Amino acid sequence: MAELRLGLIGCGGIGEVHAGCVAKIPQGEFIAYCDIDEAVAKRALDKFGGEYATTEADKLFADDRLDAIYIATHHDSHAPLVIAAAKAAKHIFIEKPLALTIAECEAVAEAVATAGVYLMPAFKMRYYPLIRMAHEFIPAPQVLVGQMMDRRWADDAWFQDPVKGGANVHSQGCHTTDILRYLAGSEPVRIWAAGGTLTHPDHPCIDQCVASIEFANGHVASWIQGDVALPQLVSKFYFELFGDGKSVQLHDRLKRATFFDGEKTWTEHRDAEEGFQLENVEFLTALAAGREPQLTVHDGIQATRIVLAAERAIKTGQVQEL
Repeated sequence: MAELRLGLIGCGGIGEVHAGCVAKIPQGEFIAYCDIDEAVAKRALDKFGGEYATTEADKLFADDRLDAIYIATHHDSHAPLVIAAAKAAKHIFIEKPLALTIAECEAVAEAVATAGVYLMPAFKMRYYPLIRMAHEFIPAPQVLVGQMMDRRWADDAWFQDPVKGGANVHSQGCHTTDILRYLAGSEPVRIWAAGGTLTHPDHPCIDQCVASIEFANGHVASWIQGDVALPQLVSKFYFELFGDGKSVQLHDRLKRATFFDGEKTWTEHRDAEEGFQLENVEFLTALAAGREPQLTVHDGIQATRIVLAAERAIKTGQVQEL
């Protein structure tokens, strides 16, 4: 029997991805599955094993055997589910973003602190080996570039819904802002931005953002986020680091990194994207060791804070202090 017993809320695509990752990790096992569609919860139970499937999240919160809850639901449900899990004394692994508003993020932080549980936001990019290699190669880059440009999102997709998903910049921007903050090794203090609703006319949420971020150490980043079209040369995810005469370009969905040390150039390569698996390893390893995961509620709040500040900058035309 695994050391940690887990419950999964939200058994759709991303939920199944995490369940598949956990199945390869000896420290943990899912025994409970919850989804608003009972058939989806039962499908996960049949596929990954466990004890029960339900449509009632409260059943998982009341299950004293569960050490932690995974939450992989629509964004608007994150905060209430996390708060309920924390009150039930469960550790929490939460899909990104932590929440769509700062008020919800802060309510989550308060609940987690009060309960004394650990929360890890699912920023899988932190665990891509080449991201970490680039950070070690240039630990304090003077200039950064982060781009996540996707194909146009379908108007009827749940993540395009202004309440459930918040559209592209709100839904996926937290990934990019988290990596820029991680690579900078410093907290953001100021942001300029332009953009708006360019590909989804009359939508209440911004869908494109081009921003400049200044960090407390004086270093700067350029951030591009949106769903105009998928870039064919560098792929959806692209980051650049420049510092002290060295550079790194991360491309091919972060499976390739081209390094320049001032004299020679070389490229490192990974055969597969490993972020999902490695973030699950970190969460379960941390819980098994009784320590806080490397990523915490603070990281979730900061990623969302930058996104919301960019939106304010776009709508007001004014620089935003962070």
